[in-house]
Amino acid sequence: MKRTVHLLAGAAAAVTMATAVPRTARADLGELKWATEGYFRTRTVYLTNLAPQPRTVAAPYGPGREIVMPDIRHTSYIDSRLRIMPTLSYAKLASMHFQIDAMDDVLWGDNNGLSSAPLFATDSSNQYFLGGAEKDSVQIKRAWVEFQVPVGLMRVGRMPSHWGLGLLANGGGTGNIDPTTPIGQPPRAFLDNFMADDFGDKHFGSTADRILFITKPMSIYKTITKAGDISSNIVVGYAFDKLSEAPLLAFEPYERQVRPFGQQGFISRGSSDDVNEHVVLAVYNDPDWNRVRYTDELRVGFYGVLRKAKQGSTNPTDLPAPTETTCGTGDFAGTPCVDTGSKVWIADLWWRVRYGPWYTEGEGYKIGGTTFGGVPFPFRNSKKDASINAGVARFGYFDPTDTWDAIFEIGHASGDETLSDEHFTQRAMHPDYNVGLILFEDVLRERSARAYGPNFISNENPNGATGFFSNGGVINANYLYPRGHFRLPLRNFKLTGALLMAWADKLSTDVEFIPEGGDNSTYLGTEVDLALKASFAQRMEFSLETGYLAYGAALKRVLTEADSSFSLQTRLAFVW
Repeated sequence: MKRTVHLLAGAAAAVTMATAVPRTARADLGELKWATEGYFRTRTVYLTNLAPQPRTVAAPYGPGREIVMPDIRHTSYIDSRLRIMPTLSYAKLASMHFQIDAMDDVLWGDNNGLSSAPLFATDSSNQYFLGGAEKDSVQIKRAWVEFQVPVGLMRVGRMPSHWGLGLLANGGGTGNIDPTTPIGQPPRAFLDNFMADDFGDKHFGSTADRILFITKPMSIYKTITKAGDISSNIVVGYAFDKLSEAPLLAFEPYERQVRPFGQQGFISRGSSDDVNEHVVLAVYNDPDWNRVRYTDELRVGFYGVLRKAKQGSTNPTDLPAPTETTCGTGDFAGTPCVDTGSKVWIADLWWRVRYGPWYTEGEGYKIGGTTFGGVPFPFRNSKKDASINAGVARFGYFDPTDTWDAIFEIGHASGDETLSDEHFTQRAMHPDYNVGLILFEDVLRERSARAYGPNFISNENPNGATGFFSNGGVINANYLYPRGHFRLPLRNFKLTGALLMAWADKLSTDVEFIPEGGDNSTYLGTEVDLALKASFAQRMEFSLETGYLAYGAALKRVLTEADSSFSLQTRLAFVW
């Protein structure tokens, strides 16, 4: 079946390219054009009480290889990123897109620990601001081709993946060209722009190795029936993603069962351990829904995902005998210890409506299905079912041309009371969906890394359960987030104020993330944020951001050495 899918995908790409050849042959070679966009940004951060809790030492790697988790009362750093997005287009028929990152969120002054004394200081390294391995100075992160076919649009390659508000799939503010953009409209007007967030920056971005086809079926039908007006507001699409060619290769002496010898042995394990994804989308899109103002629009869409893998265990050779029953807990206890693979589905609904100055937008998703392995708790080869949900809804008075606007936002990301049982219900929203400046972006990011890091380290997961880290996304929380913008009489100045109140969705009983205790309050805290943004010299942008977080009772149970955090941050960017 999997070979058939691959052959069909390849045949579809070949056929669509072939159908485009006659049109391309008629194009003028002089229509081959280069264009580029991008930015260089530098952010300074000062933060108090990132992790105000007693210093602890863990030794997951054994004696002499301890990990220290310090009491962090304040921290400050500077990081930068250069991003260049070149595009090579051929007439209006095809285009090639690239994303090039240099010094990708690297720390200023970090020399990879080679020297701490000024007298012997060395050149700076390319160390990412969240740690990990040192990066290359320049990386080509994405490259994809886009071309018109008689019945739609094709994209093939490694491309950004973005949907709706970006709770699930978030392109990171780059290349998020809306597939529903009307022909003739400038794509940039429909992008999730580089610096669009009220607070913080985008650091990650969802990337897919993908074959994507988008079309308007009603326009095709109208063309066949020779209707006078072939326009349509309904857009549908399908994508085939290759998520992982060999996701679970472990460290020696473990080895995949079907790994053969040879130069291509590392990719020739067959299809059993591949993870493939099928994506469908459908959007009703009317950006010219001009009932009151020219900015009026109406969009409603559905995004569905089916993710499949035949084999999901960490190490097939390490599985107990099928007669043993140690691969399941709860509802799955007593079942044979057989790798049943994974089948996970996602349903995501998004809407955006502007009617005069009134605005509403929202996105909600549900993740369900069953997986064997991949979730390293309580042990690596276990069977779990998923029931994860998250959502955000916005309502407000909003028009970027008015002097002021106000938006009320409410959000939810389901938590997991007991990670060790057979039900998995916690997953952070995408970390590039920024809510506030301190609580989720810094404090809970550090908290999740400490809770799911050292305690989960193994040969198969040398950095711990990184999939549980929030990386700054909203995790295990319900929140209220009203905010407003005031455009000052001074040219190109905007003042933003926000209030964030958050509660834990679930209190944990087996992992010290947001644990039970005391009166079992779920209140995480109250945060007040302010930002002053300005643009000058046409392409320069400056942002001054500050925030104060007062800890709630639930947060104080783990951050016992302080009651609040404060942050002062700036960002300077050149955008083109």
